[in-house]
Amino acid sequence: MVWREASTDLIDEALDHFAGLSAAGLARVCDLIAEVDRRQSWMTDGARNLTDWVAAQLRVRHETAVRLVAVSRRLLDLPVIAARFAAGNLSFDQVDAVSRIADVDTEADWADRVQALSAAELDRLVRRNRGVTSGDERSAWERRRLVRQWNLDESELNFHGRLPGAEGRIFDQSIDERVAAMPPNPETGMFDPLQTRSADALVELAGTSGDPSTTNPQAAVTVFIDAETLIADIGGISELDNTAPLSNRTVQRLACDAIFEPVLREEGKVVGVGRRTRKISGWLRRQVVHRDGGRCQWSGCGNTGWLQIHHIIPWAQGGPTDLDNLILLCGFHHRFLHEHEWHITGPPGGWVFRRPDWTPYPNPRQHLDPRLRELVRTR
Repeated sequence: MVWREASTDLIDEALDHFAGLSAAGLARVCDLIAEVDRRQSWMTDGARNLTDWVAAQLRVRHETAVRLVAVSRRLLDLPVIAARFAAGNLSFDQVDAVSRIADVDTEADWADRVQALSAAELDRLVRRNRGVTSGDERSAWERRRLVRQWNLDESELNFHGRLPGAEGRIFDQSIDERVAAMPPNPETGMFDPLQTRSADALVELAGTSGDPSTTNPQAAVTVFIDAETLIADIGGISELDNTAPLSNRTVQRLACDAIFEPVLREEGKVVGVGRRTRKISGWLRRQVVHRDGGRCQWSGCGNTGWLQIHHIIPWAQGGPTDLDNLILLCGFHHRFLHEHEWHITGPPGGWVFRRPDWTPYPNPRQHLDPRLRELVRTR
């Protein structure tokens, strides 16, 4: 079909048809997201959560992925709205809005009412149905508190409290960001319980500036390294301040973005001290952050806080500290890349994240299934 030769009525009809087809397709996407959520299969690709995985798999903005995941979860309890969505009778925006206020007893009525509302009217209706009064907000603010109590010998502090919604969200998000950046327990190789990591996160926030816009604090780290460690993937011994042993990959990770003082040893003797730092200068750090949009560059990741700069070719293996060899990653994915032996290839802006077997993530998009291609092909 050459649309410039089509009548206005035919174009209107085609728009309506393909809008319904698009809605039905998104309904199927939401069904599949719900199934991935049930199986928790997103964990195998290094995603911090389902939303990050969806953003990577569908090549969509993180904000779009947030909406898709939220709708897919809400529709599990709204069969009538889900059915009309699947039939193409409700758009994704309509379903996103009405699913926020409908329940199993009212969803049929809402599904009918939404058809007569504009997008602006629907958004206004949702806000009014979900809104809170100033009295509610004032009451929550007046109930804020933090109670601290030491035990008798002051060896342990107990505390509890409450915050209003907005302040609680700030607190909750700050804790979550730090928890997500924490490594496994070195003694067990597993992550500590969420409550334990949350306590550590609170202490970390209290002991720092609390500014997530900065990258790693520039703590000085001295590592004693056997010479072959810097050039080999296995073998050699490294020790942190001549005490705790470190793996080669941990040494390479530390060399990415910290004040790093390697002390080279050969047969147990110190044979040289490397330059004190391959520290990334302030102007170069700002260039990396600007180029990468202040966001973790891992496919699908939406993290914009507590970011670190990674040397794609490890500094310890001769990788230069220049713009093309640097990439912005959150703490979780920086650690994941090193410890799980993933790879990054390609130029800046065209990076490809690859699994240990070098297959790309996310998988390359396949050609449209013949049955779907038949639905959308022009006639």
